[in-house]
This record gives sequence, C-alpha cells and structure tokens, in this order.
Amino acid sequence: MENFQWNFTSKKAVNEHAVTIQSLEYLKSIPDRRKTTRGWEARVKSKYHKIIYIKNGSGFFESDKILKQELFKDTLLVIYPNTWYRCVPNSTSLWEEYSVTFRGNYMEYLIENELFNMNQQVYQIGYNYEIDLQFESLIAILKNNSSSEDVGVQFIFIDILRVLYSNFLKNKNQIFRKEKIITDVESYIKEHVKSKIVFDDVARKFNVSYSLLRKLFKEKTNMTLKQYHLMHRLNKAKDMIADSDLSFSEIAFQCGFENLQSFSKTFRAKEDTTPSAFRRIRAL
Repeated sequence: MENFQWNFTSKKAVNEHAVTIQSLEYLKSIPDRRKTTRGWEARVKSKYHKIIYIKNGSGFFESDKILKQELFKDTLLVIYPNTWYRCVPNSTSLWEEYSVTFRGNYMEYLIENELFNMNQQVYQIGYNYEIDLQFESLIAILKNNSSSEDVGVQFIFIDILRVLYSNFLKNKNQIFRKEKIITDVESYIKEHVKSKIVFDDVARKFNVSYSLLRKLFKEKTNMTLKQYHLMHRLNKAKDMIADSDLSFSEIAFQCGFENLQSFSKTFRAKEDTTPSAFRRIRAL
C-alpha cells in the first residue's frame, strides 16, 4: 500500500478569490489488504470543501444527500462542508484515490455558476490525462517542499478546478445538444404525422448518425422512432374519429396510412378495438 498525506492549517486570512488547501492525500490500496488502511466503514464529516478523484478501482459512495450507489474509476466526488459521507472500495479492487480538502470563496463561485450541483456529488468524468498529471505535480511539489507559502501549489489546484470546469462545461453542452436534437426530432415527427418518414434522412437533417439518434431517442422516450411516429398517427386518428364525421378512409389518408385496411388492422392491434367501435364509445 502506498500512502502520502500532507496537511496544513492556514493561520492567515483566506483571500476571498483564492483556494487554500487544507490537506492533500494520495491513497493506493492493494486488494485483500484493505484492513491495513484507514477506517473505510466509518462515516466521515468534512469541515471544508473536498474533492475526491477515484483514479482506479470500484466501490460505493453514500452521503447525507446521496443514497448508496456504485463507484467506478475516473469518478469525481464533491463533498460539501459539514456534510457526512462514506466512500468504500471493493476489497478485490485495486484502489487509487486523490483527496483534496480546501477552502476559499472560489468554490462558492463555481457552485453559483453551476459547475457543481449541491444535490449531485458523483461525477463520472472519464479519463483525463491533464487532471492526472496535475495531481501528480501537487504530490511531487509537497513531497519536496511542504511550505505553505508555495504559490505553485495553489495555482496547480486552481488549474485542476479549471480543467474540471472545462470538462463539465463540455459535457453540459453535449447533454444540451443531445436533448435539443431529441426535442427537435419529436417536433419534426409530430409535424409530419401524415408523411412517410425516412429516419436516415431525419438523422442527416439534424447532423447526427442514425445509430446515435436511435439510441438517444430510445433512452429518452423508451420508444423507437417508428413506434413514436405510429403513436402520434394513432393519436391524431383517435382525435379525428371522436371530433369529426369524416370517413375512416379519409382519416386513414390524413394520418398517413396506406389504405383503410392497413389503418383498421393497426388500430385494432394497438387500441384493442375497431375504429367504428371507438367512435361509438366516444359518442356516448
């Protein structure tokens, strides 16, 4: 097991725009030797802000805000002041962790700008070479010079937060783009209920691959693109059956079905009744 811990309590006033590191720890535990490490099972309460970067391993995390959930490598944990948490690695997993406790108003600034959500503490950020290198640089500086006056330490840690900010902003933009694509596709389908839609063409229209569009759409709606299109065709048909005197052939045409036979067969399969029986029930 490899373990490095550096602690410092600042006696000076903290610059409101700065970050003051209170402690930094690197922990590497080997499978089946977990009992030689700190008391993993105990709840921990942090007085200050804390970031834990799980470089390797798996386990689980829980806190007063988050129910127990699994942890995997390349995960960032954000701990807020005066809250308890528990971070437990699997005994069969090689575990590597960087843990930094810090204070300063810079963190509040990041929270106000939605870098961190107080109700979310677990971020799967993926492998990031720059973050890895910066943490190793912090350890190296503090091993060689534990002076609290080393400005380089503060700059490196702020740079870590900067990299995290860029990473989260990128992810946030990607999530926004994916959500916008699905919303736009949903609107497109609703506007083209009568048309025969070729979804390969729809994917190209919204600058996304067809395979990714199918995946994202299924994740959000729990339906395939064709199922969603058919659902809106049938919803439109039901409204027209209930609110108009149009013939079923005309309704079938306006809702994009090839013919009355196809419409009747699909309607009965999905609604468990016929169009005529549906009209009679709605007329009561």
